[in-house]
Parts: sequence; C-alpha cells; structure tokens
Amino acid sequence: MTEQIELTLNPENTAFHVEIDQNRIAVVHILTQDSDANWLPETFVEELRSIIGKVIYQQARAVLFISARKQNFIQGFKPSILTEKNEALLKQFSQEAQAIMRELNTLKVPVVAAIDGNCFSVGLELALACDYRIASDEIYTQFALPQIRSGILPFAGGTQRLPRLIGLVPATELLLSGDKVNVEQALKLGLIDMAVPANRLFQVAYQRLLDNQVQKIDPKRPLTPLKKWRKQLEGNQYYRNKVLDRLENRAWQRTFGNYPAVQELIELLKEPHFRAGLHLEQQLLAKLFQTETSRVLIDLKRTERTMKDKYAIRGNVQDISQVSILGSGYMGAGIAYLTANYAQVPVRIKDIHPSEIQKALRTCFELMQKEAEHKKISSGVMIQRMNLITGGERLVAAKSTDFVIEAVYEDLKLKQRMLQESENYYNDHAIFATNTSTLSIKEIASVAQRPQNVIGFHYFSPVTTQPMVEIIPHEGTCEHTIATAIHFAIQQGKVPLLVSDTRGFFINRILTPLLLEAIECLIDGESIEFIDRSLQEFGFKLGPLAIIDEMGLDVLVKSNPTLVDAFGERFVMPQAVNLLIRNERKGCKNKRGFYLYNTQGERVQEDKSIYHVMETIAQNDLEAEEIARRCILRMINEAAWCLQENVIQSAEEGNVASVLGAHFPQFRGGIYAYIEKIGAKEIVRQLRLHETRYGKRFKPCDWLVQQAE
Repeated sequence: MTEQIELTLNPENTAFHVEIDQNRIAVVHILTQDSDANWLPETFVEELRSIIGKVIYQQARAVLFISARKQNFIQGFKPSILTEKNEALLKQFSQEAQAIMRELNTLKVPVVAAIDGNCFSVGLELALACDYRIASDEIYTQFALPQIRSGILPFAGGTQRLPRLIGLVPATELLLSGDKVNVEQALKLGLIDMAVPANRLFQVAYQRLLDNQVQKIDPKRPLTPLKKWRKQLEGNQYYRNKVLDRLENRAWQRTFGNYPAVQELIELLKEPHFRAGLHLEQQLLAKLFQTETSRVLIDLKRTERTMKDKYAIRGNVQDISQVSILGSGYMGAGIAYLTANYAQVPVRIKDIHPSEIQKALRTCFELMQKEAEHKKISSGVMIQRMNLITGGERLVAAKSTDFVIEAVYEDLKLKQRMLQESENYYNDHAIFATNTSTLSIKEIASVAQRPQNVIGFHYFSPVTTQPMVEIIPHEGTCEHTIATAIHFAIQQGKVPLLVSDTRGFFINRILTPLLLEAIECLIDGESIEFIDRSLQEFGFKLGPLAIIDEMGLDVLVKSNPTLVDAFGERFVMPQAVNLLIRNERKGCKNKRGFYLYNTQGERVQEDKSIYHVMETIAQNDLEAEEIARRCILRMINEAAWCLQENVIQSAEEGNVASVLGAHFPQFRGGIYAYIEKIGAKEIVRQLRLHETRYGKRFKPCDWLVQQAE
C-alpha cells in the first residue's frame, strides 16, 4: 500500500473510519460530517473504543491516524456540547476521555499521528497519546491546547502528557496562553518527531510503520539521558513549586486574576504524579465548567461561530478578482497588504503623490517580511504576494477591477469626488467601498450614478491586527453589493459586522467615550500608567491611552467633530487635547504619544513630559476602581444608545463586536452581557451619581432608564 485512500463520504456518519490492509496496518481516517473542519462529536470516546477493538480483534501490527480532510487534522471539540451536563457527568466524561487515550497509549502496537493542518484541543491530546507524531511542514499546520480561552482546561490527559513530552516550563506556557505553534516551533519543542512535505505525509508515515522504525514509547522509561534527567528534576516537589510560582506571577501580570482557570492550572501542575494529575484534571473540568467565566466565554465563542457562519452564508458569492485602493496612507497600505497576503488577489494603490506610493509599497514589504520571519509564509510566497501589489498615479484595470476601496482622509467632498472619478472610469459592476469611520454612507452615495454599488467598509487602526471590519450599507445599497462586501471581508481574513448607517457606526461609538474619559482622568491628575493599569485590571489587554497611541490621536481628533455634531455633549473632546496635537503626539506612528516607542514600534515607557504639555500634575487621588468605573460607564451608556437606535443587528453580535473590535474584556462575555449582569438599575444609579459629579456626558440613555424602571 503506497497511496492514501481518499474518503469523500463517511458511510457510518462517525468521525473515525478504520481500514486494516494486507500489511495489517490500521489506517484510521478522520472525517466529520456537516462541517468544513474536523470538530469531534460528543461520541468520540465510543468511536475510538470501537476502533481500538477492531485493531485488537484483527491483530493489526500498527495504527496510523490521518485526516481524510485536507489541511485539517482535528479542529477540536466544542465545549458548548457539554453545557447540559451536571458535575458528576462532566467528571465521568473527562474520565472516559482520559481512559480512551490511555488505551490508545498502552496498545501493544506502535501508534502514529500523521498531522496536516490544525491540530487543536482534543485533537492534540489524541496526538500526545500516540507514540510518534509526524506533521506536514506547511505554514497552515499548527498545534494548540486553547481550552483555557474557554475558561476550562484540557480534559483528556493533555495537562499530564504535554509537560512529560516537552518539559514543564514550555508546556505550562502553552497551556496558560492557548497559543498556536507552527511546525518549526513544534519540532524545536519536541512536540512532533518529524516534518515532511504534505504530499509525502502519508507515504512517509506508512513506510516507517512498515519498516518497524517506530518504537513503542514507555513513559516510565525515557529514551534519552536528557529526558531521564528532566523527569527526575521535574519530579522534585520543591523545584516544581518554585518554577510554577514564578510562571504564575508572570501570568498574573497579564490576567490580573480575572481567569480562574489560570490559578487552577498552576495548582494542578504542582502535582508531580501522573494518576493523581489525571484525577485533578477530571475534577477541574467539572469545577471550571460551572464558573461564570467559563459560561460567558463558551457562550461568546458559540455566538462568534454562529455569526461567522451566518455571514459566510450571506456572502456566498464569487471571489473578488481585482482590487483598486484610492489613497496610499497608513490605512491604504494596510488594506493593500491584507488584500495581497490573505485574499491573494492583485491590488493597485492609486495616489497623486509618487513618494507616498513608494512609502506604502515599502510598508507592505515590511509587513510581508515580518510574516516570513515568523514562519507564517515562506520567502517564495512572500515574493509572489508582493508581486500582486502595484501602485501609480493613474487608475488602471478598468474592466477587471470589481472592488474599489477609497481610503482617503475624512472629508465628505473628497470622498464624493473619489466616488465620481471611480464611477466614470470603472465598469458598471465595480463596487465602491468607502473606508470612513464617521461620515454618512448615504451622503457619500448621494452623488453616485450607481448608488446601489456603494457601501461603507470601516477598517480599524491598526488595520493589519484588528480582526473585525464594519460593513455599512445605506438604504439604496443592493443585496449583491452587501453579499460581495461580506465575502471580500472574509477573503481578507476579517470578521464582518453589518451595522446601520449612523455616525460612528458601532465600534467607534462605544470605544470613543471610553478613550475620552481616560483623557479626562489624565486632566484630573491621574497618571498615564495608573489609568491604563486600572482598565487592565478590569480586563482590557491594553489600557485606553495605549489604545489611542495605537490608533493615533490625530485620527481620533479628525473623526470627533462629526460625532459631536450627531450626538452632542457625550462626545465633546477636552480642550487640552489640542495641546497634544500641537506637540505632534501621534503615538506609534511617530514614536511619541502618551508613551515613548523605540524604532521597532515597541512601547518603552510613559512619557512624563505629557504632564507638562497638558499643564497638569499627576496626583493619583482616585482609586483604580473609580477610574475604571468612570470609563466603563461612558462605554456601556453609549452601547445602550446603540441598541436603542438599532445600530447593530442583535445584542449577541454586539457582544462579539465589543470584544473583537473595541477590546472589551472577553471573560465578561461582551458589553451587553456585562450590562445584563450589573443590571440597568445599578448602572442608571451610577450614571446619575457621575452626572452630578462630572457633568452631562454621563446622562443615562433612555433605554437604560426604561429598563431600570
């Protein structure tokens, strides 16, 4: 047998299908139905037990796990499946999952996992239970145990097998972060044993089994002196506790104790014995699954998947084949990079200033180079994708361009002129997407010959790292334009969010008041780092002043007047901001904002000269909780206004958008989940107290008042 059997249908509708060939090698194909990825069903334990039974009964000499779905080994297991189980059933589920991995691990024949594509969650736990792991050396092959991001821990033995395979420190870091590692990193860590090209994966894995080149692993007897020494060292309770205490302190600086699973994981790993560790793993699945943190994280993840599926269905149209970008600034360059690197279609940057085009092309190259350095793409692929980007002073590709993105600065007349020039040059089918953060799409489209082709496409800064894009149809936008815009956002690797054509849309509407109140706190005598740390303790990954530095204070200032015109006092910017603008405080862009930045754009320290520029003295009279409350009240009040005005399609989508687009703490379930938890009555009470103390910007939204009554 030299070729892998291609399975297009799983006749038994199970995730695993075994074939034992004439060489007595059992090839287990992984393929789940009704999904574009291999998500394991709740019955995966019984299915694996049936596979093992067949292997033993038919006296197979080896077992090989491989996916029948290209570029996806096992995506994982959805924790939402377990939400109806009580504590006893959750323990039992974990116990059975551990038992089946133990059965696989103790089979008397060698077991190999041939991994191509994502190997996450229970999929990696299964791979860890195998004797040998061989992976395709493709960019898309990645490994992770991300359960901590759902507020739980691995439950099929992963917390015990991973440290014994790669060492306590790297395993703890992977378990605490839930981060993905690529093939090169996995090889260095010892997570996998070999990497080969994807087209040879099955043949190489099969041949190694055929030639008896895979040894049956006995974890009690490590094969190398290094592993023997590490086993003895990490079995020492004093050493183990010391190392884990240090890692816990480091984790606390990132999470501020907001994720119960972090502390529980550290305590679990302090147990040096395998069986006792497995027992603790069972208990912690049951315990953590009942926590509020786990519940909101799982609900949020489920909503995000539902949202993505819904938009994918609505955006089920042809791929975009050629893109033109009008404007070569910071935003235009980022959009060009996304289009070439993710959508992988030709993109033309048009600008009247040749020097700006050169700068944009250089920015794209640097971003591509960074991807290659981090092994996300190869050098060859980088060159191919860079060749997709061109620039010039004229519009080109009149017939083939089907998507035009305007990325000039916030000026209604300028955007309307770009639209008219575009319509006079490009074909009737070309869609015109205007990247605006505050202007009305209806007003921009009012000069259009084909208003049905005009739509808002709001990227967030920095465009290369923000995962979401707002899509804003006006009342005359046709369904084909909406569907195509959604599809293109997905092509670019973004999560689309459909919002109504109101000033500021959704993300800017809820984020701006938070940022403005942080500036008010600074003017009132609170220090930069203390303000940011106060919000980080609440759960934000970045503090609001650091967020302003990332997006650029100049961007915030330019977009603000439109919001003030539309919504009045809630968006009035403190006068002291003008002092910062005159002092050229643009943040990351020019390496000086509220913080100072090095040449690589990394934050170094707060810039204490800010206090002199703003004519204020840092006194820190407020408690961290008071600062956080001021900022969060402004944010949730504006979120209530957005719900009242139907800016978003549902509160559930608003929860996802507040996390992905506005940095709201994930473990709180999103902004509307937090409003529901605190209750409208208490929020209105606090808003009125703050209105008395700080002014009308805290006046509660009518909808909140109605809910409170």
